[in-house]
Amino acid sequence: MYYSNGNYEAFARPRKPKNVDQKSAYIIGGGLAGLATAVFLVRDGQMSGEKIHIYEELPTPGGSLDGEKRANIGFVTRGGREMENHFETMWDMYRSIPSLEIEDASYLDEFY
Repeated sequence: MYYSNGNYEAFARPRKPKNVDQKSAYIIGGGLAGLATAVFLVRDGQMSGEKIHIYEELPTPGGSLDGEKRANIGFVTRGGREMENHFETMWDMYRSIPSLEIEDASYLDEFY
């Protein structure tokens, strides 16, 4: 298995692309790759979430990372393998998504 010395690109703050406010994105598939595309368009491409459209044929988005809320144990996902330590870009992405339940926390903070 390959382990790098870090995902240093995560510290860069890209400039807002020219004319991004006049563009829209149409993403086919609401799996992990499609949802990650949307996150990076908002975070790095500085595109408004209202301009991003995700098309998914299944009733639950997430692909292999889908989940469901179970009354007795909480929200359960299938895709735990995406949290292995060599998925540096995923960890960076999770760190940049705000928590919906914990103030001043990220999705990554929620995971732990």
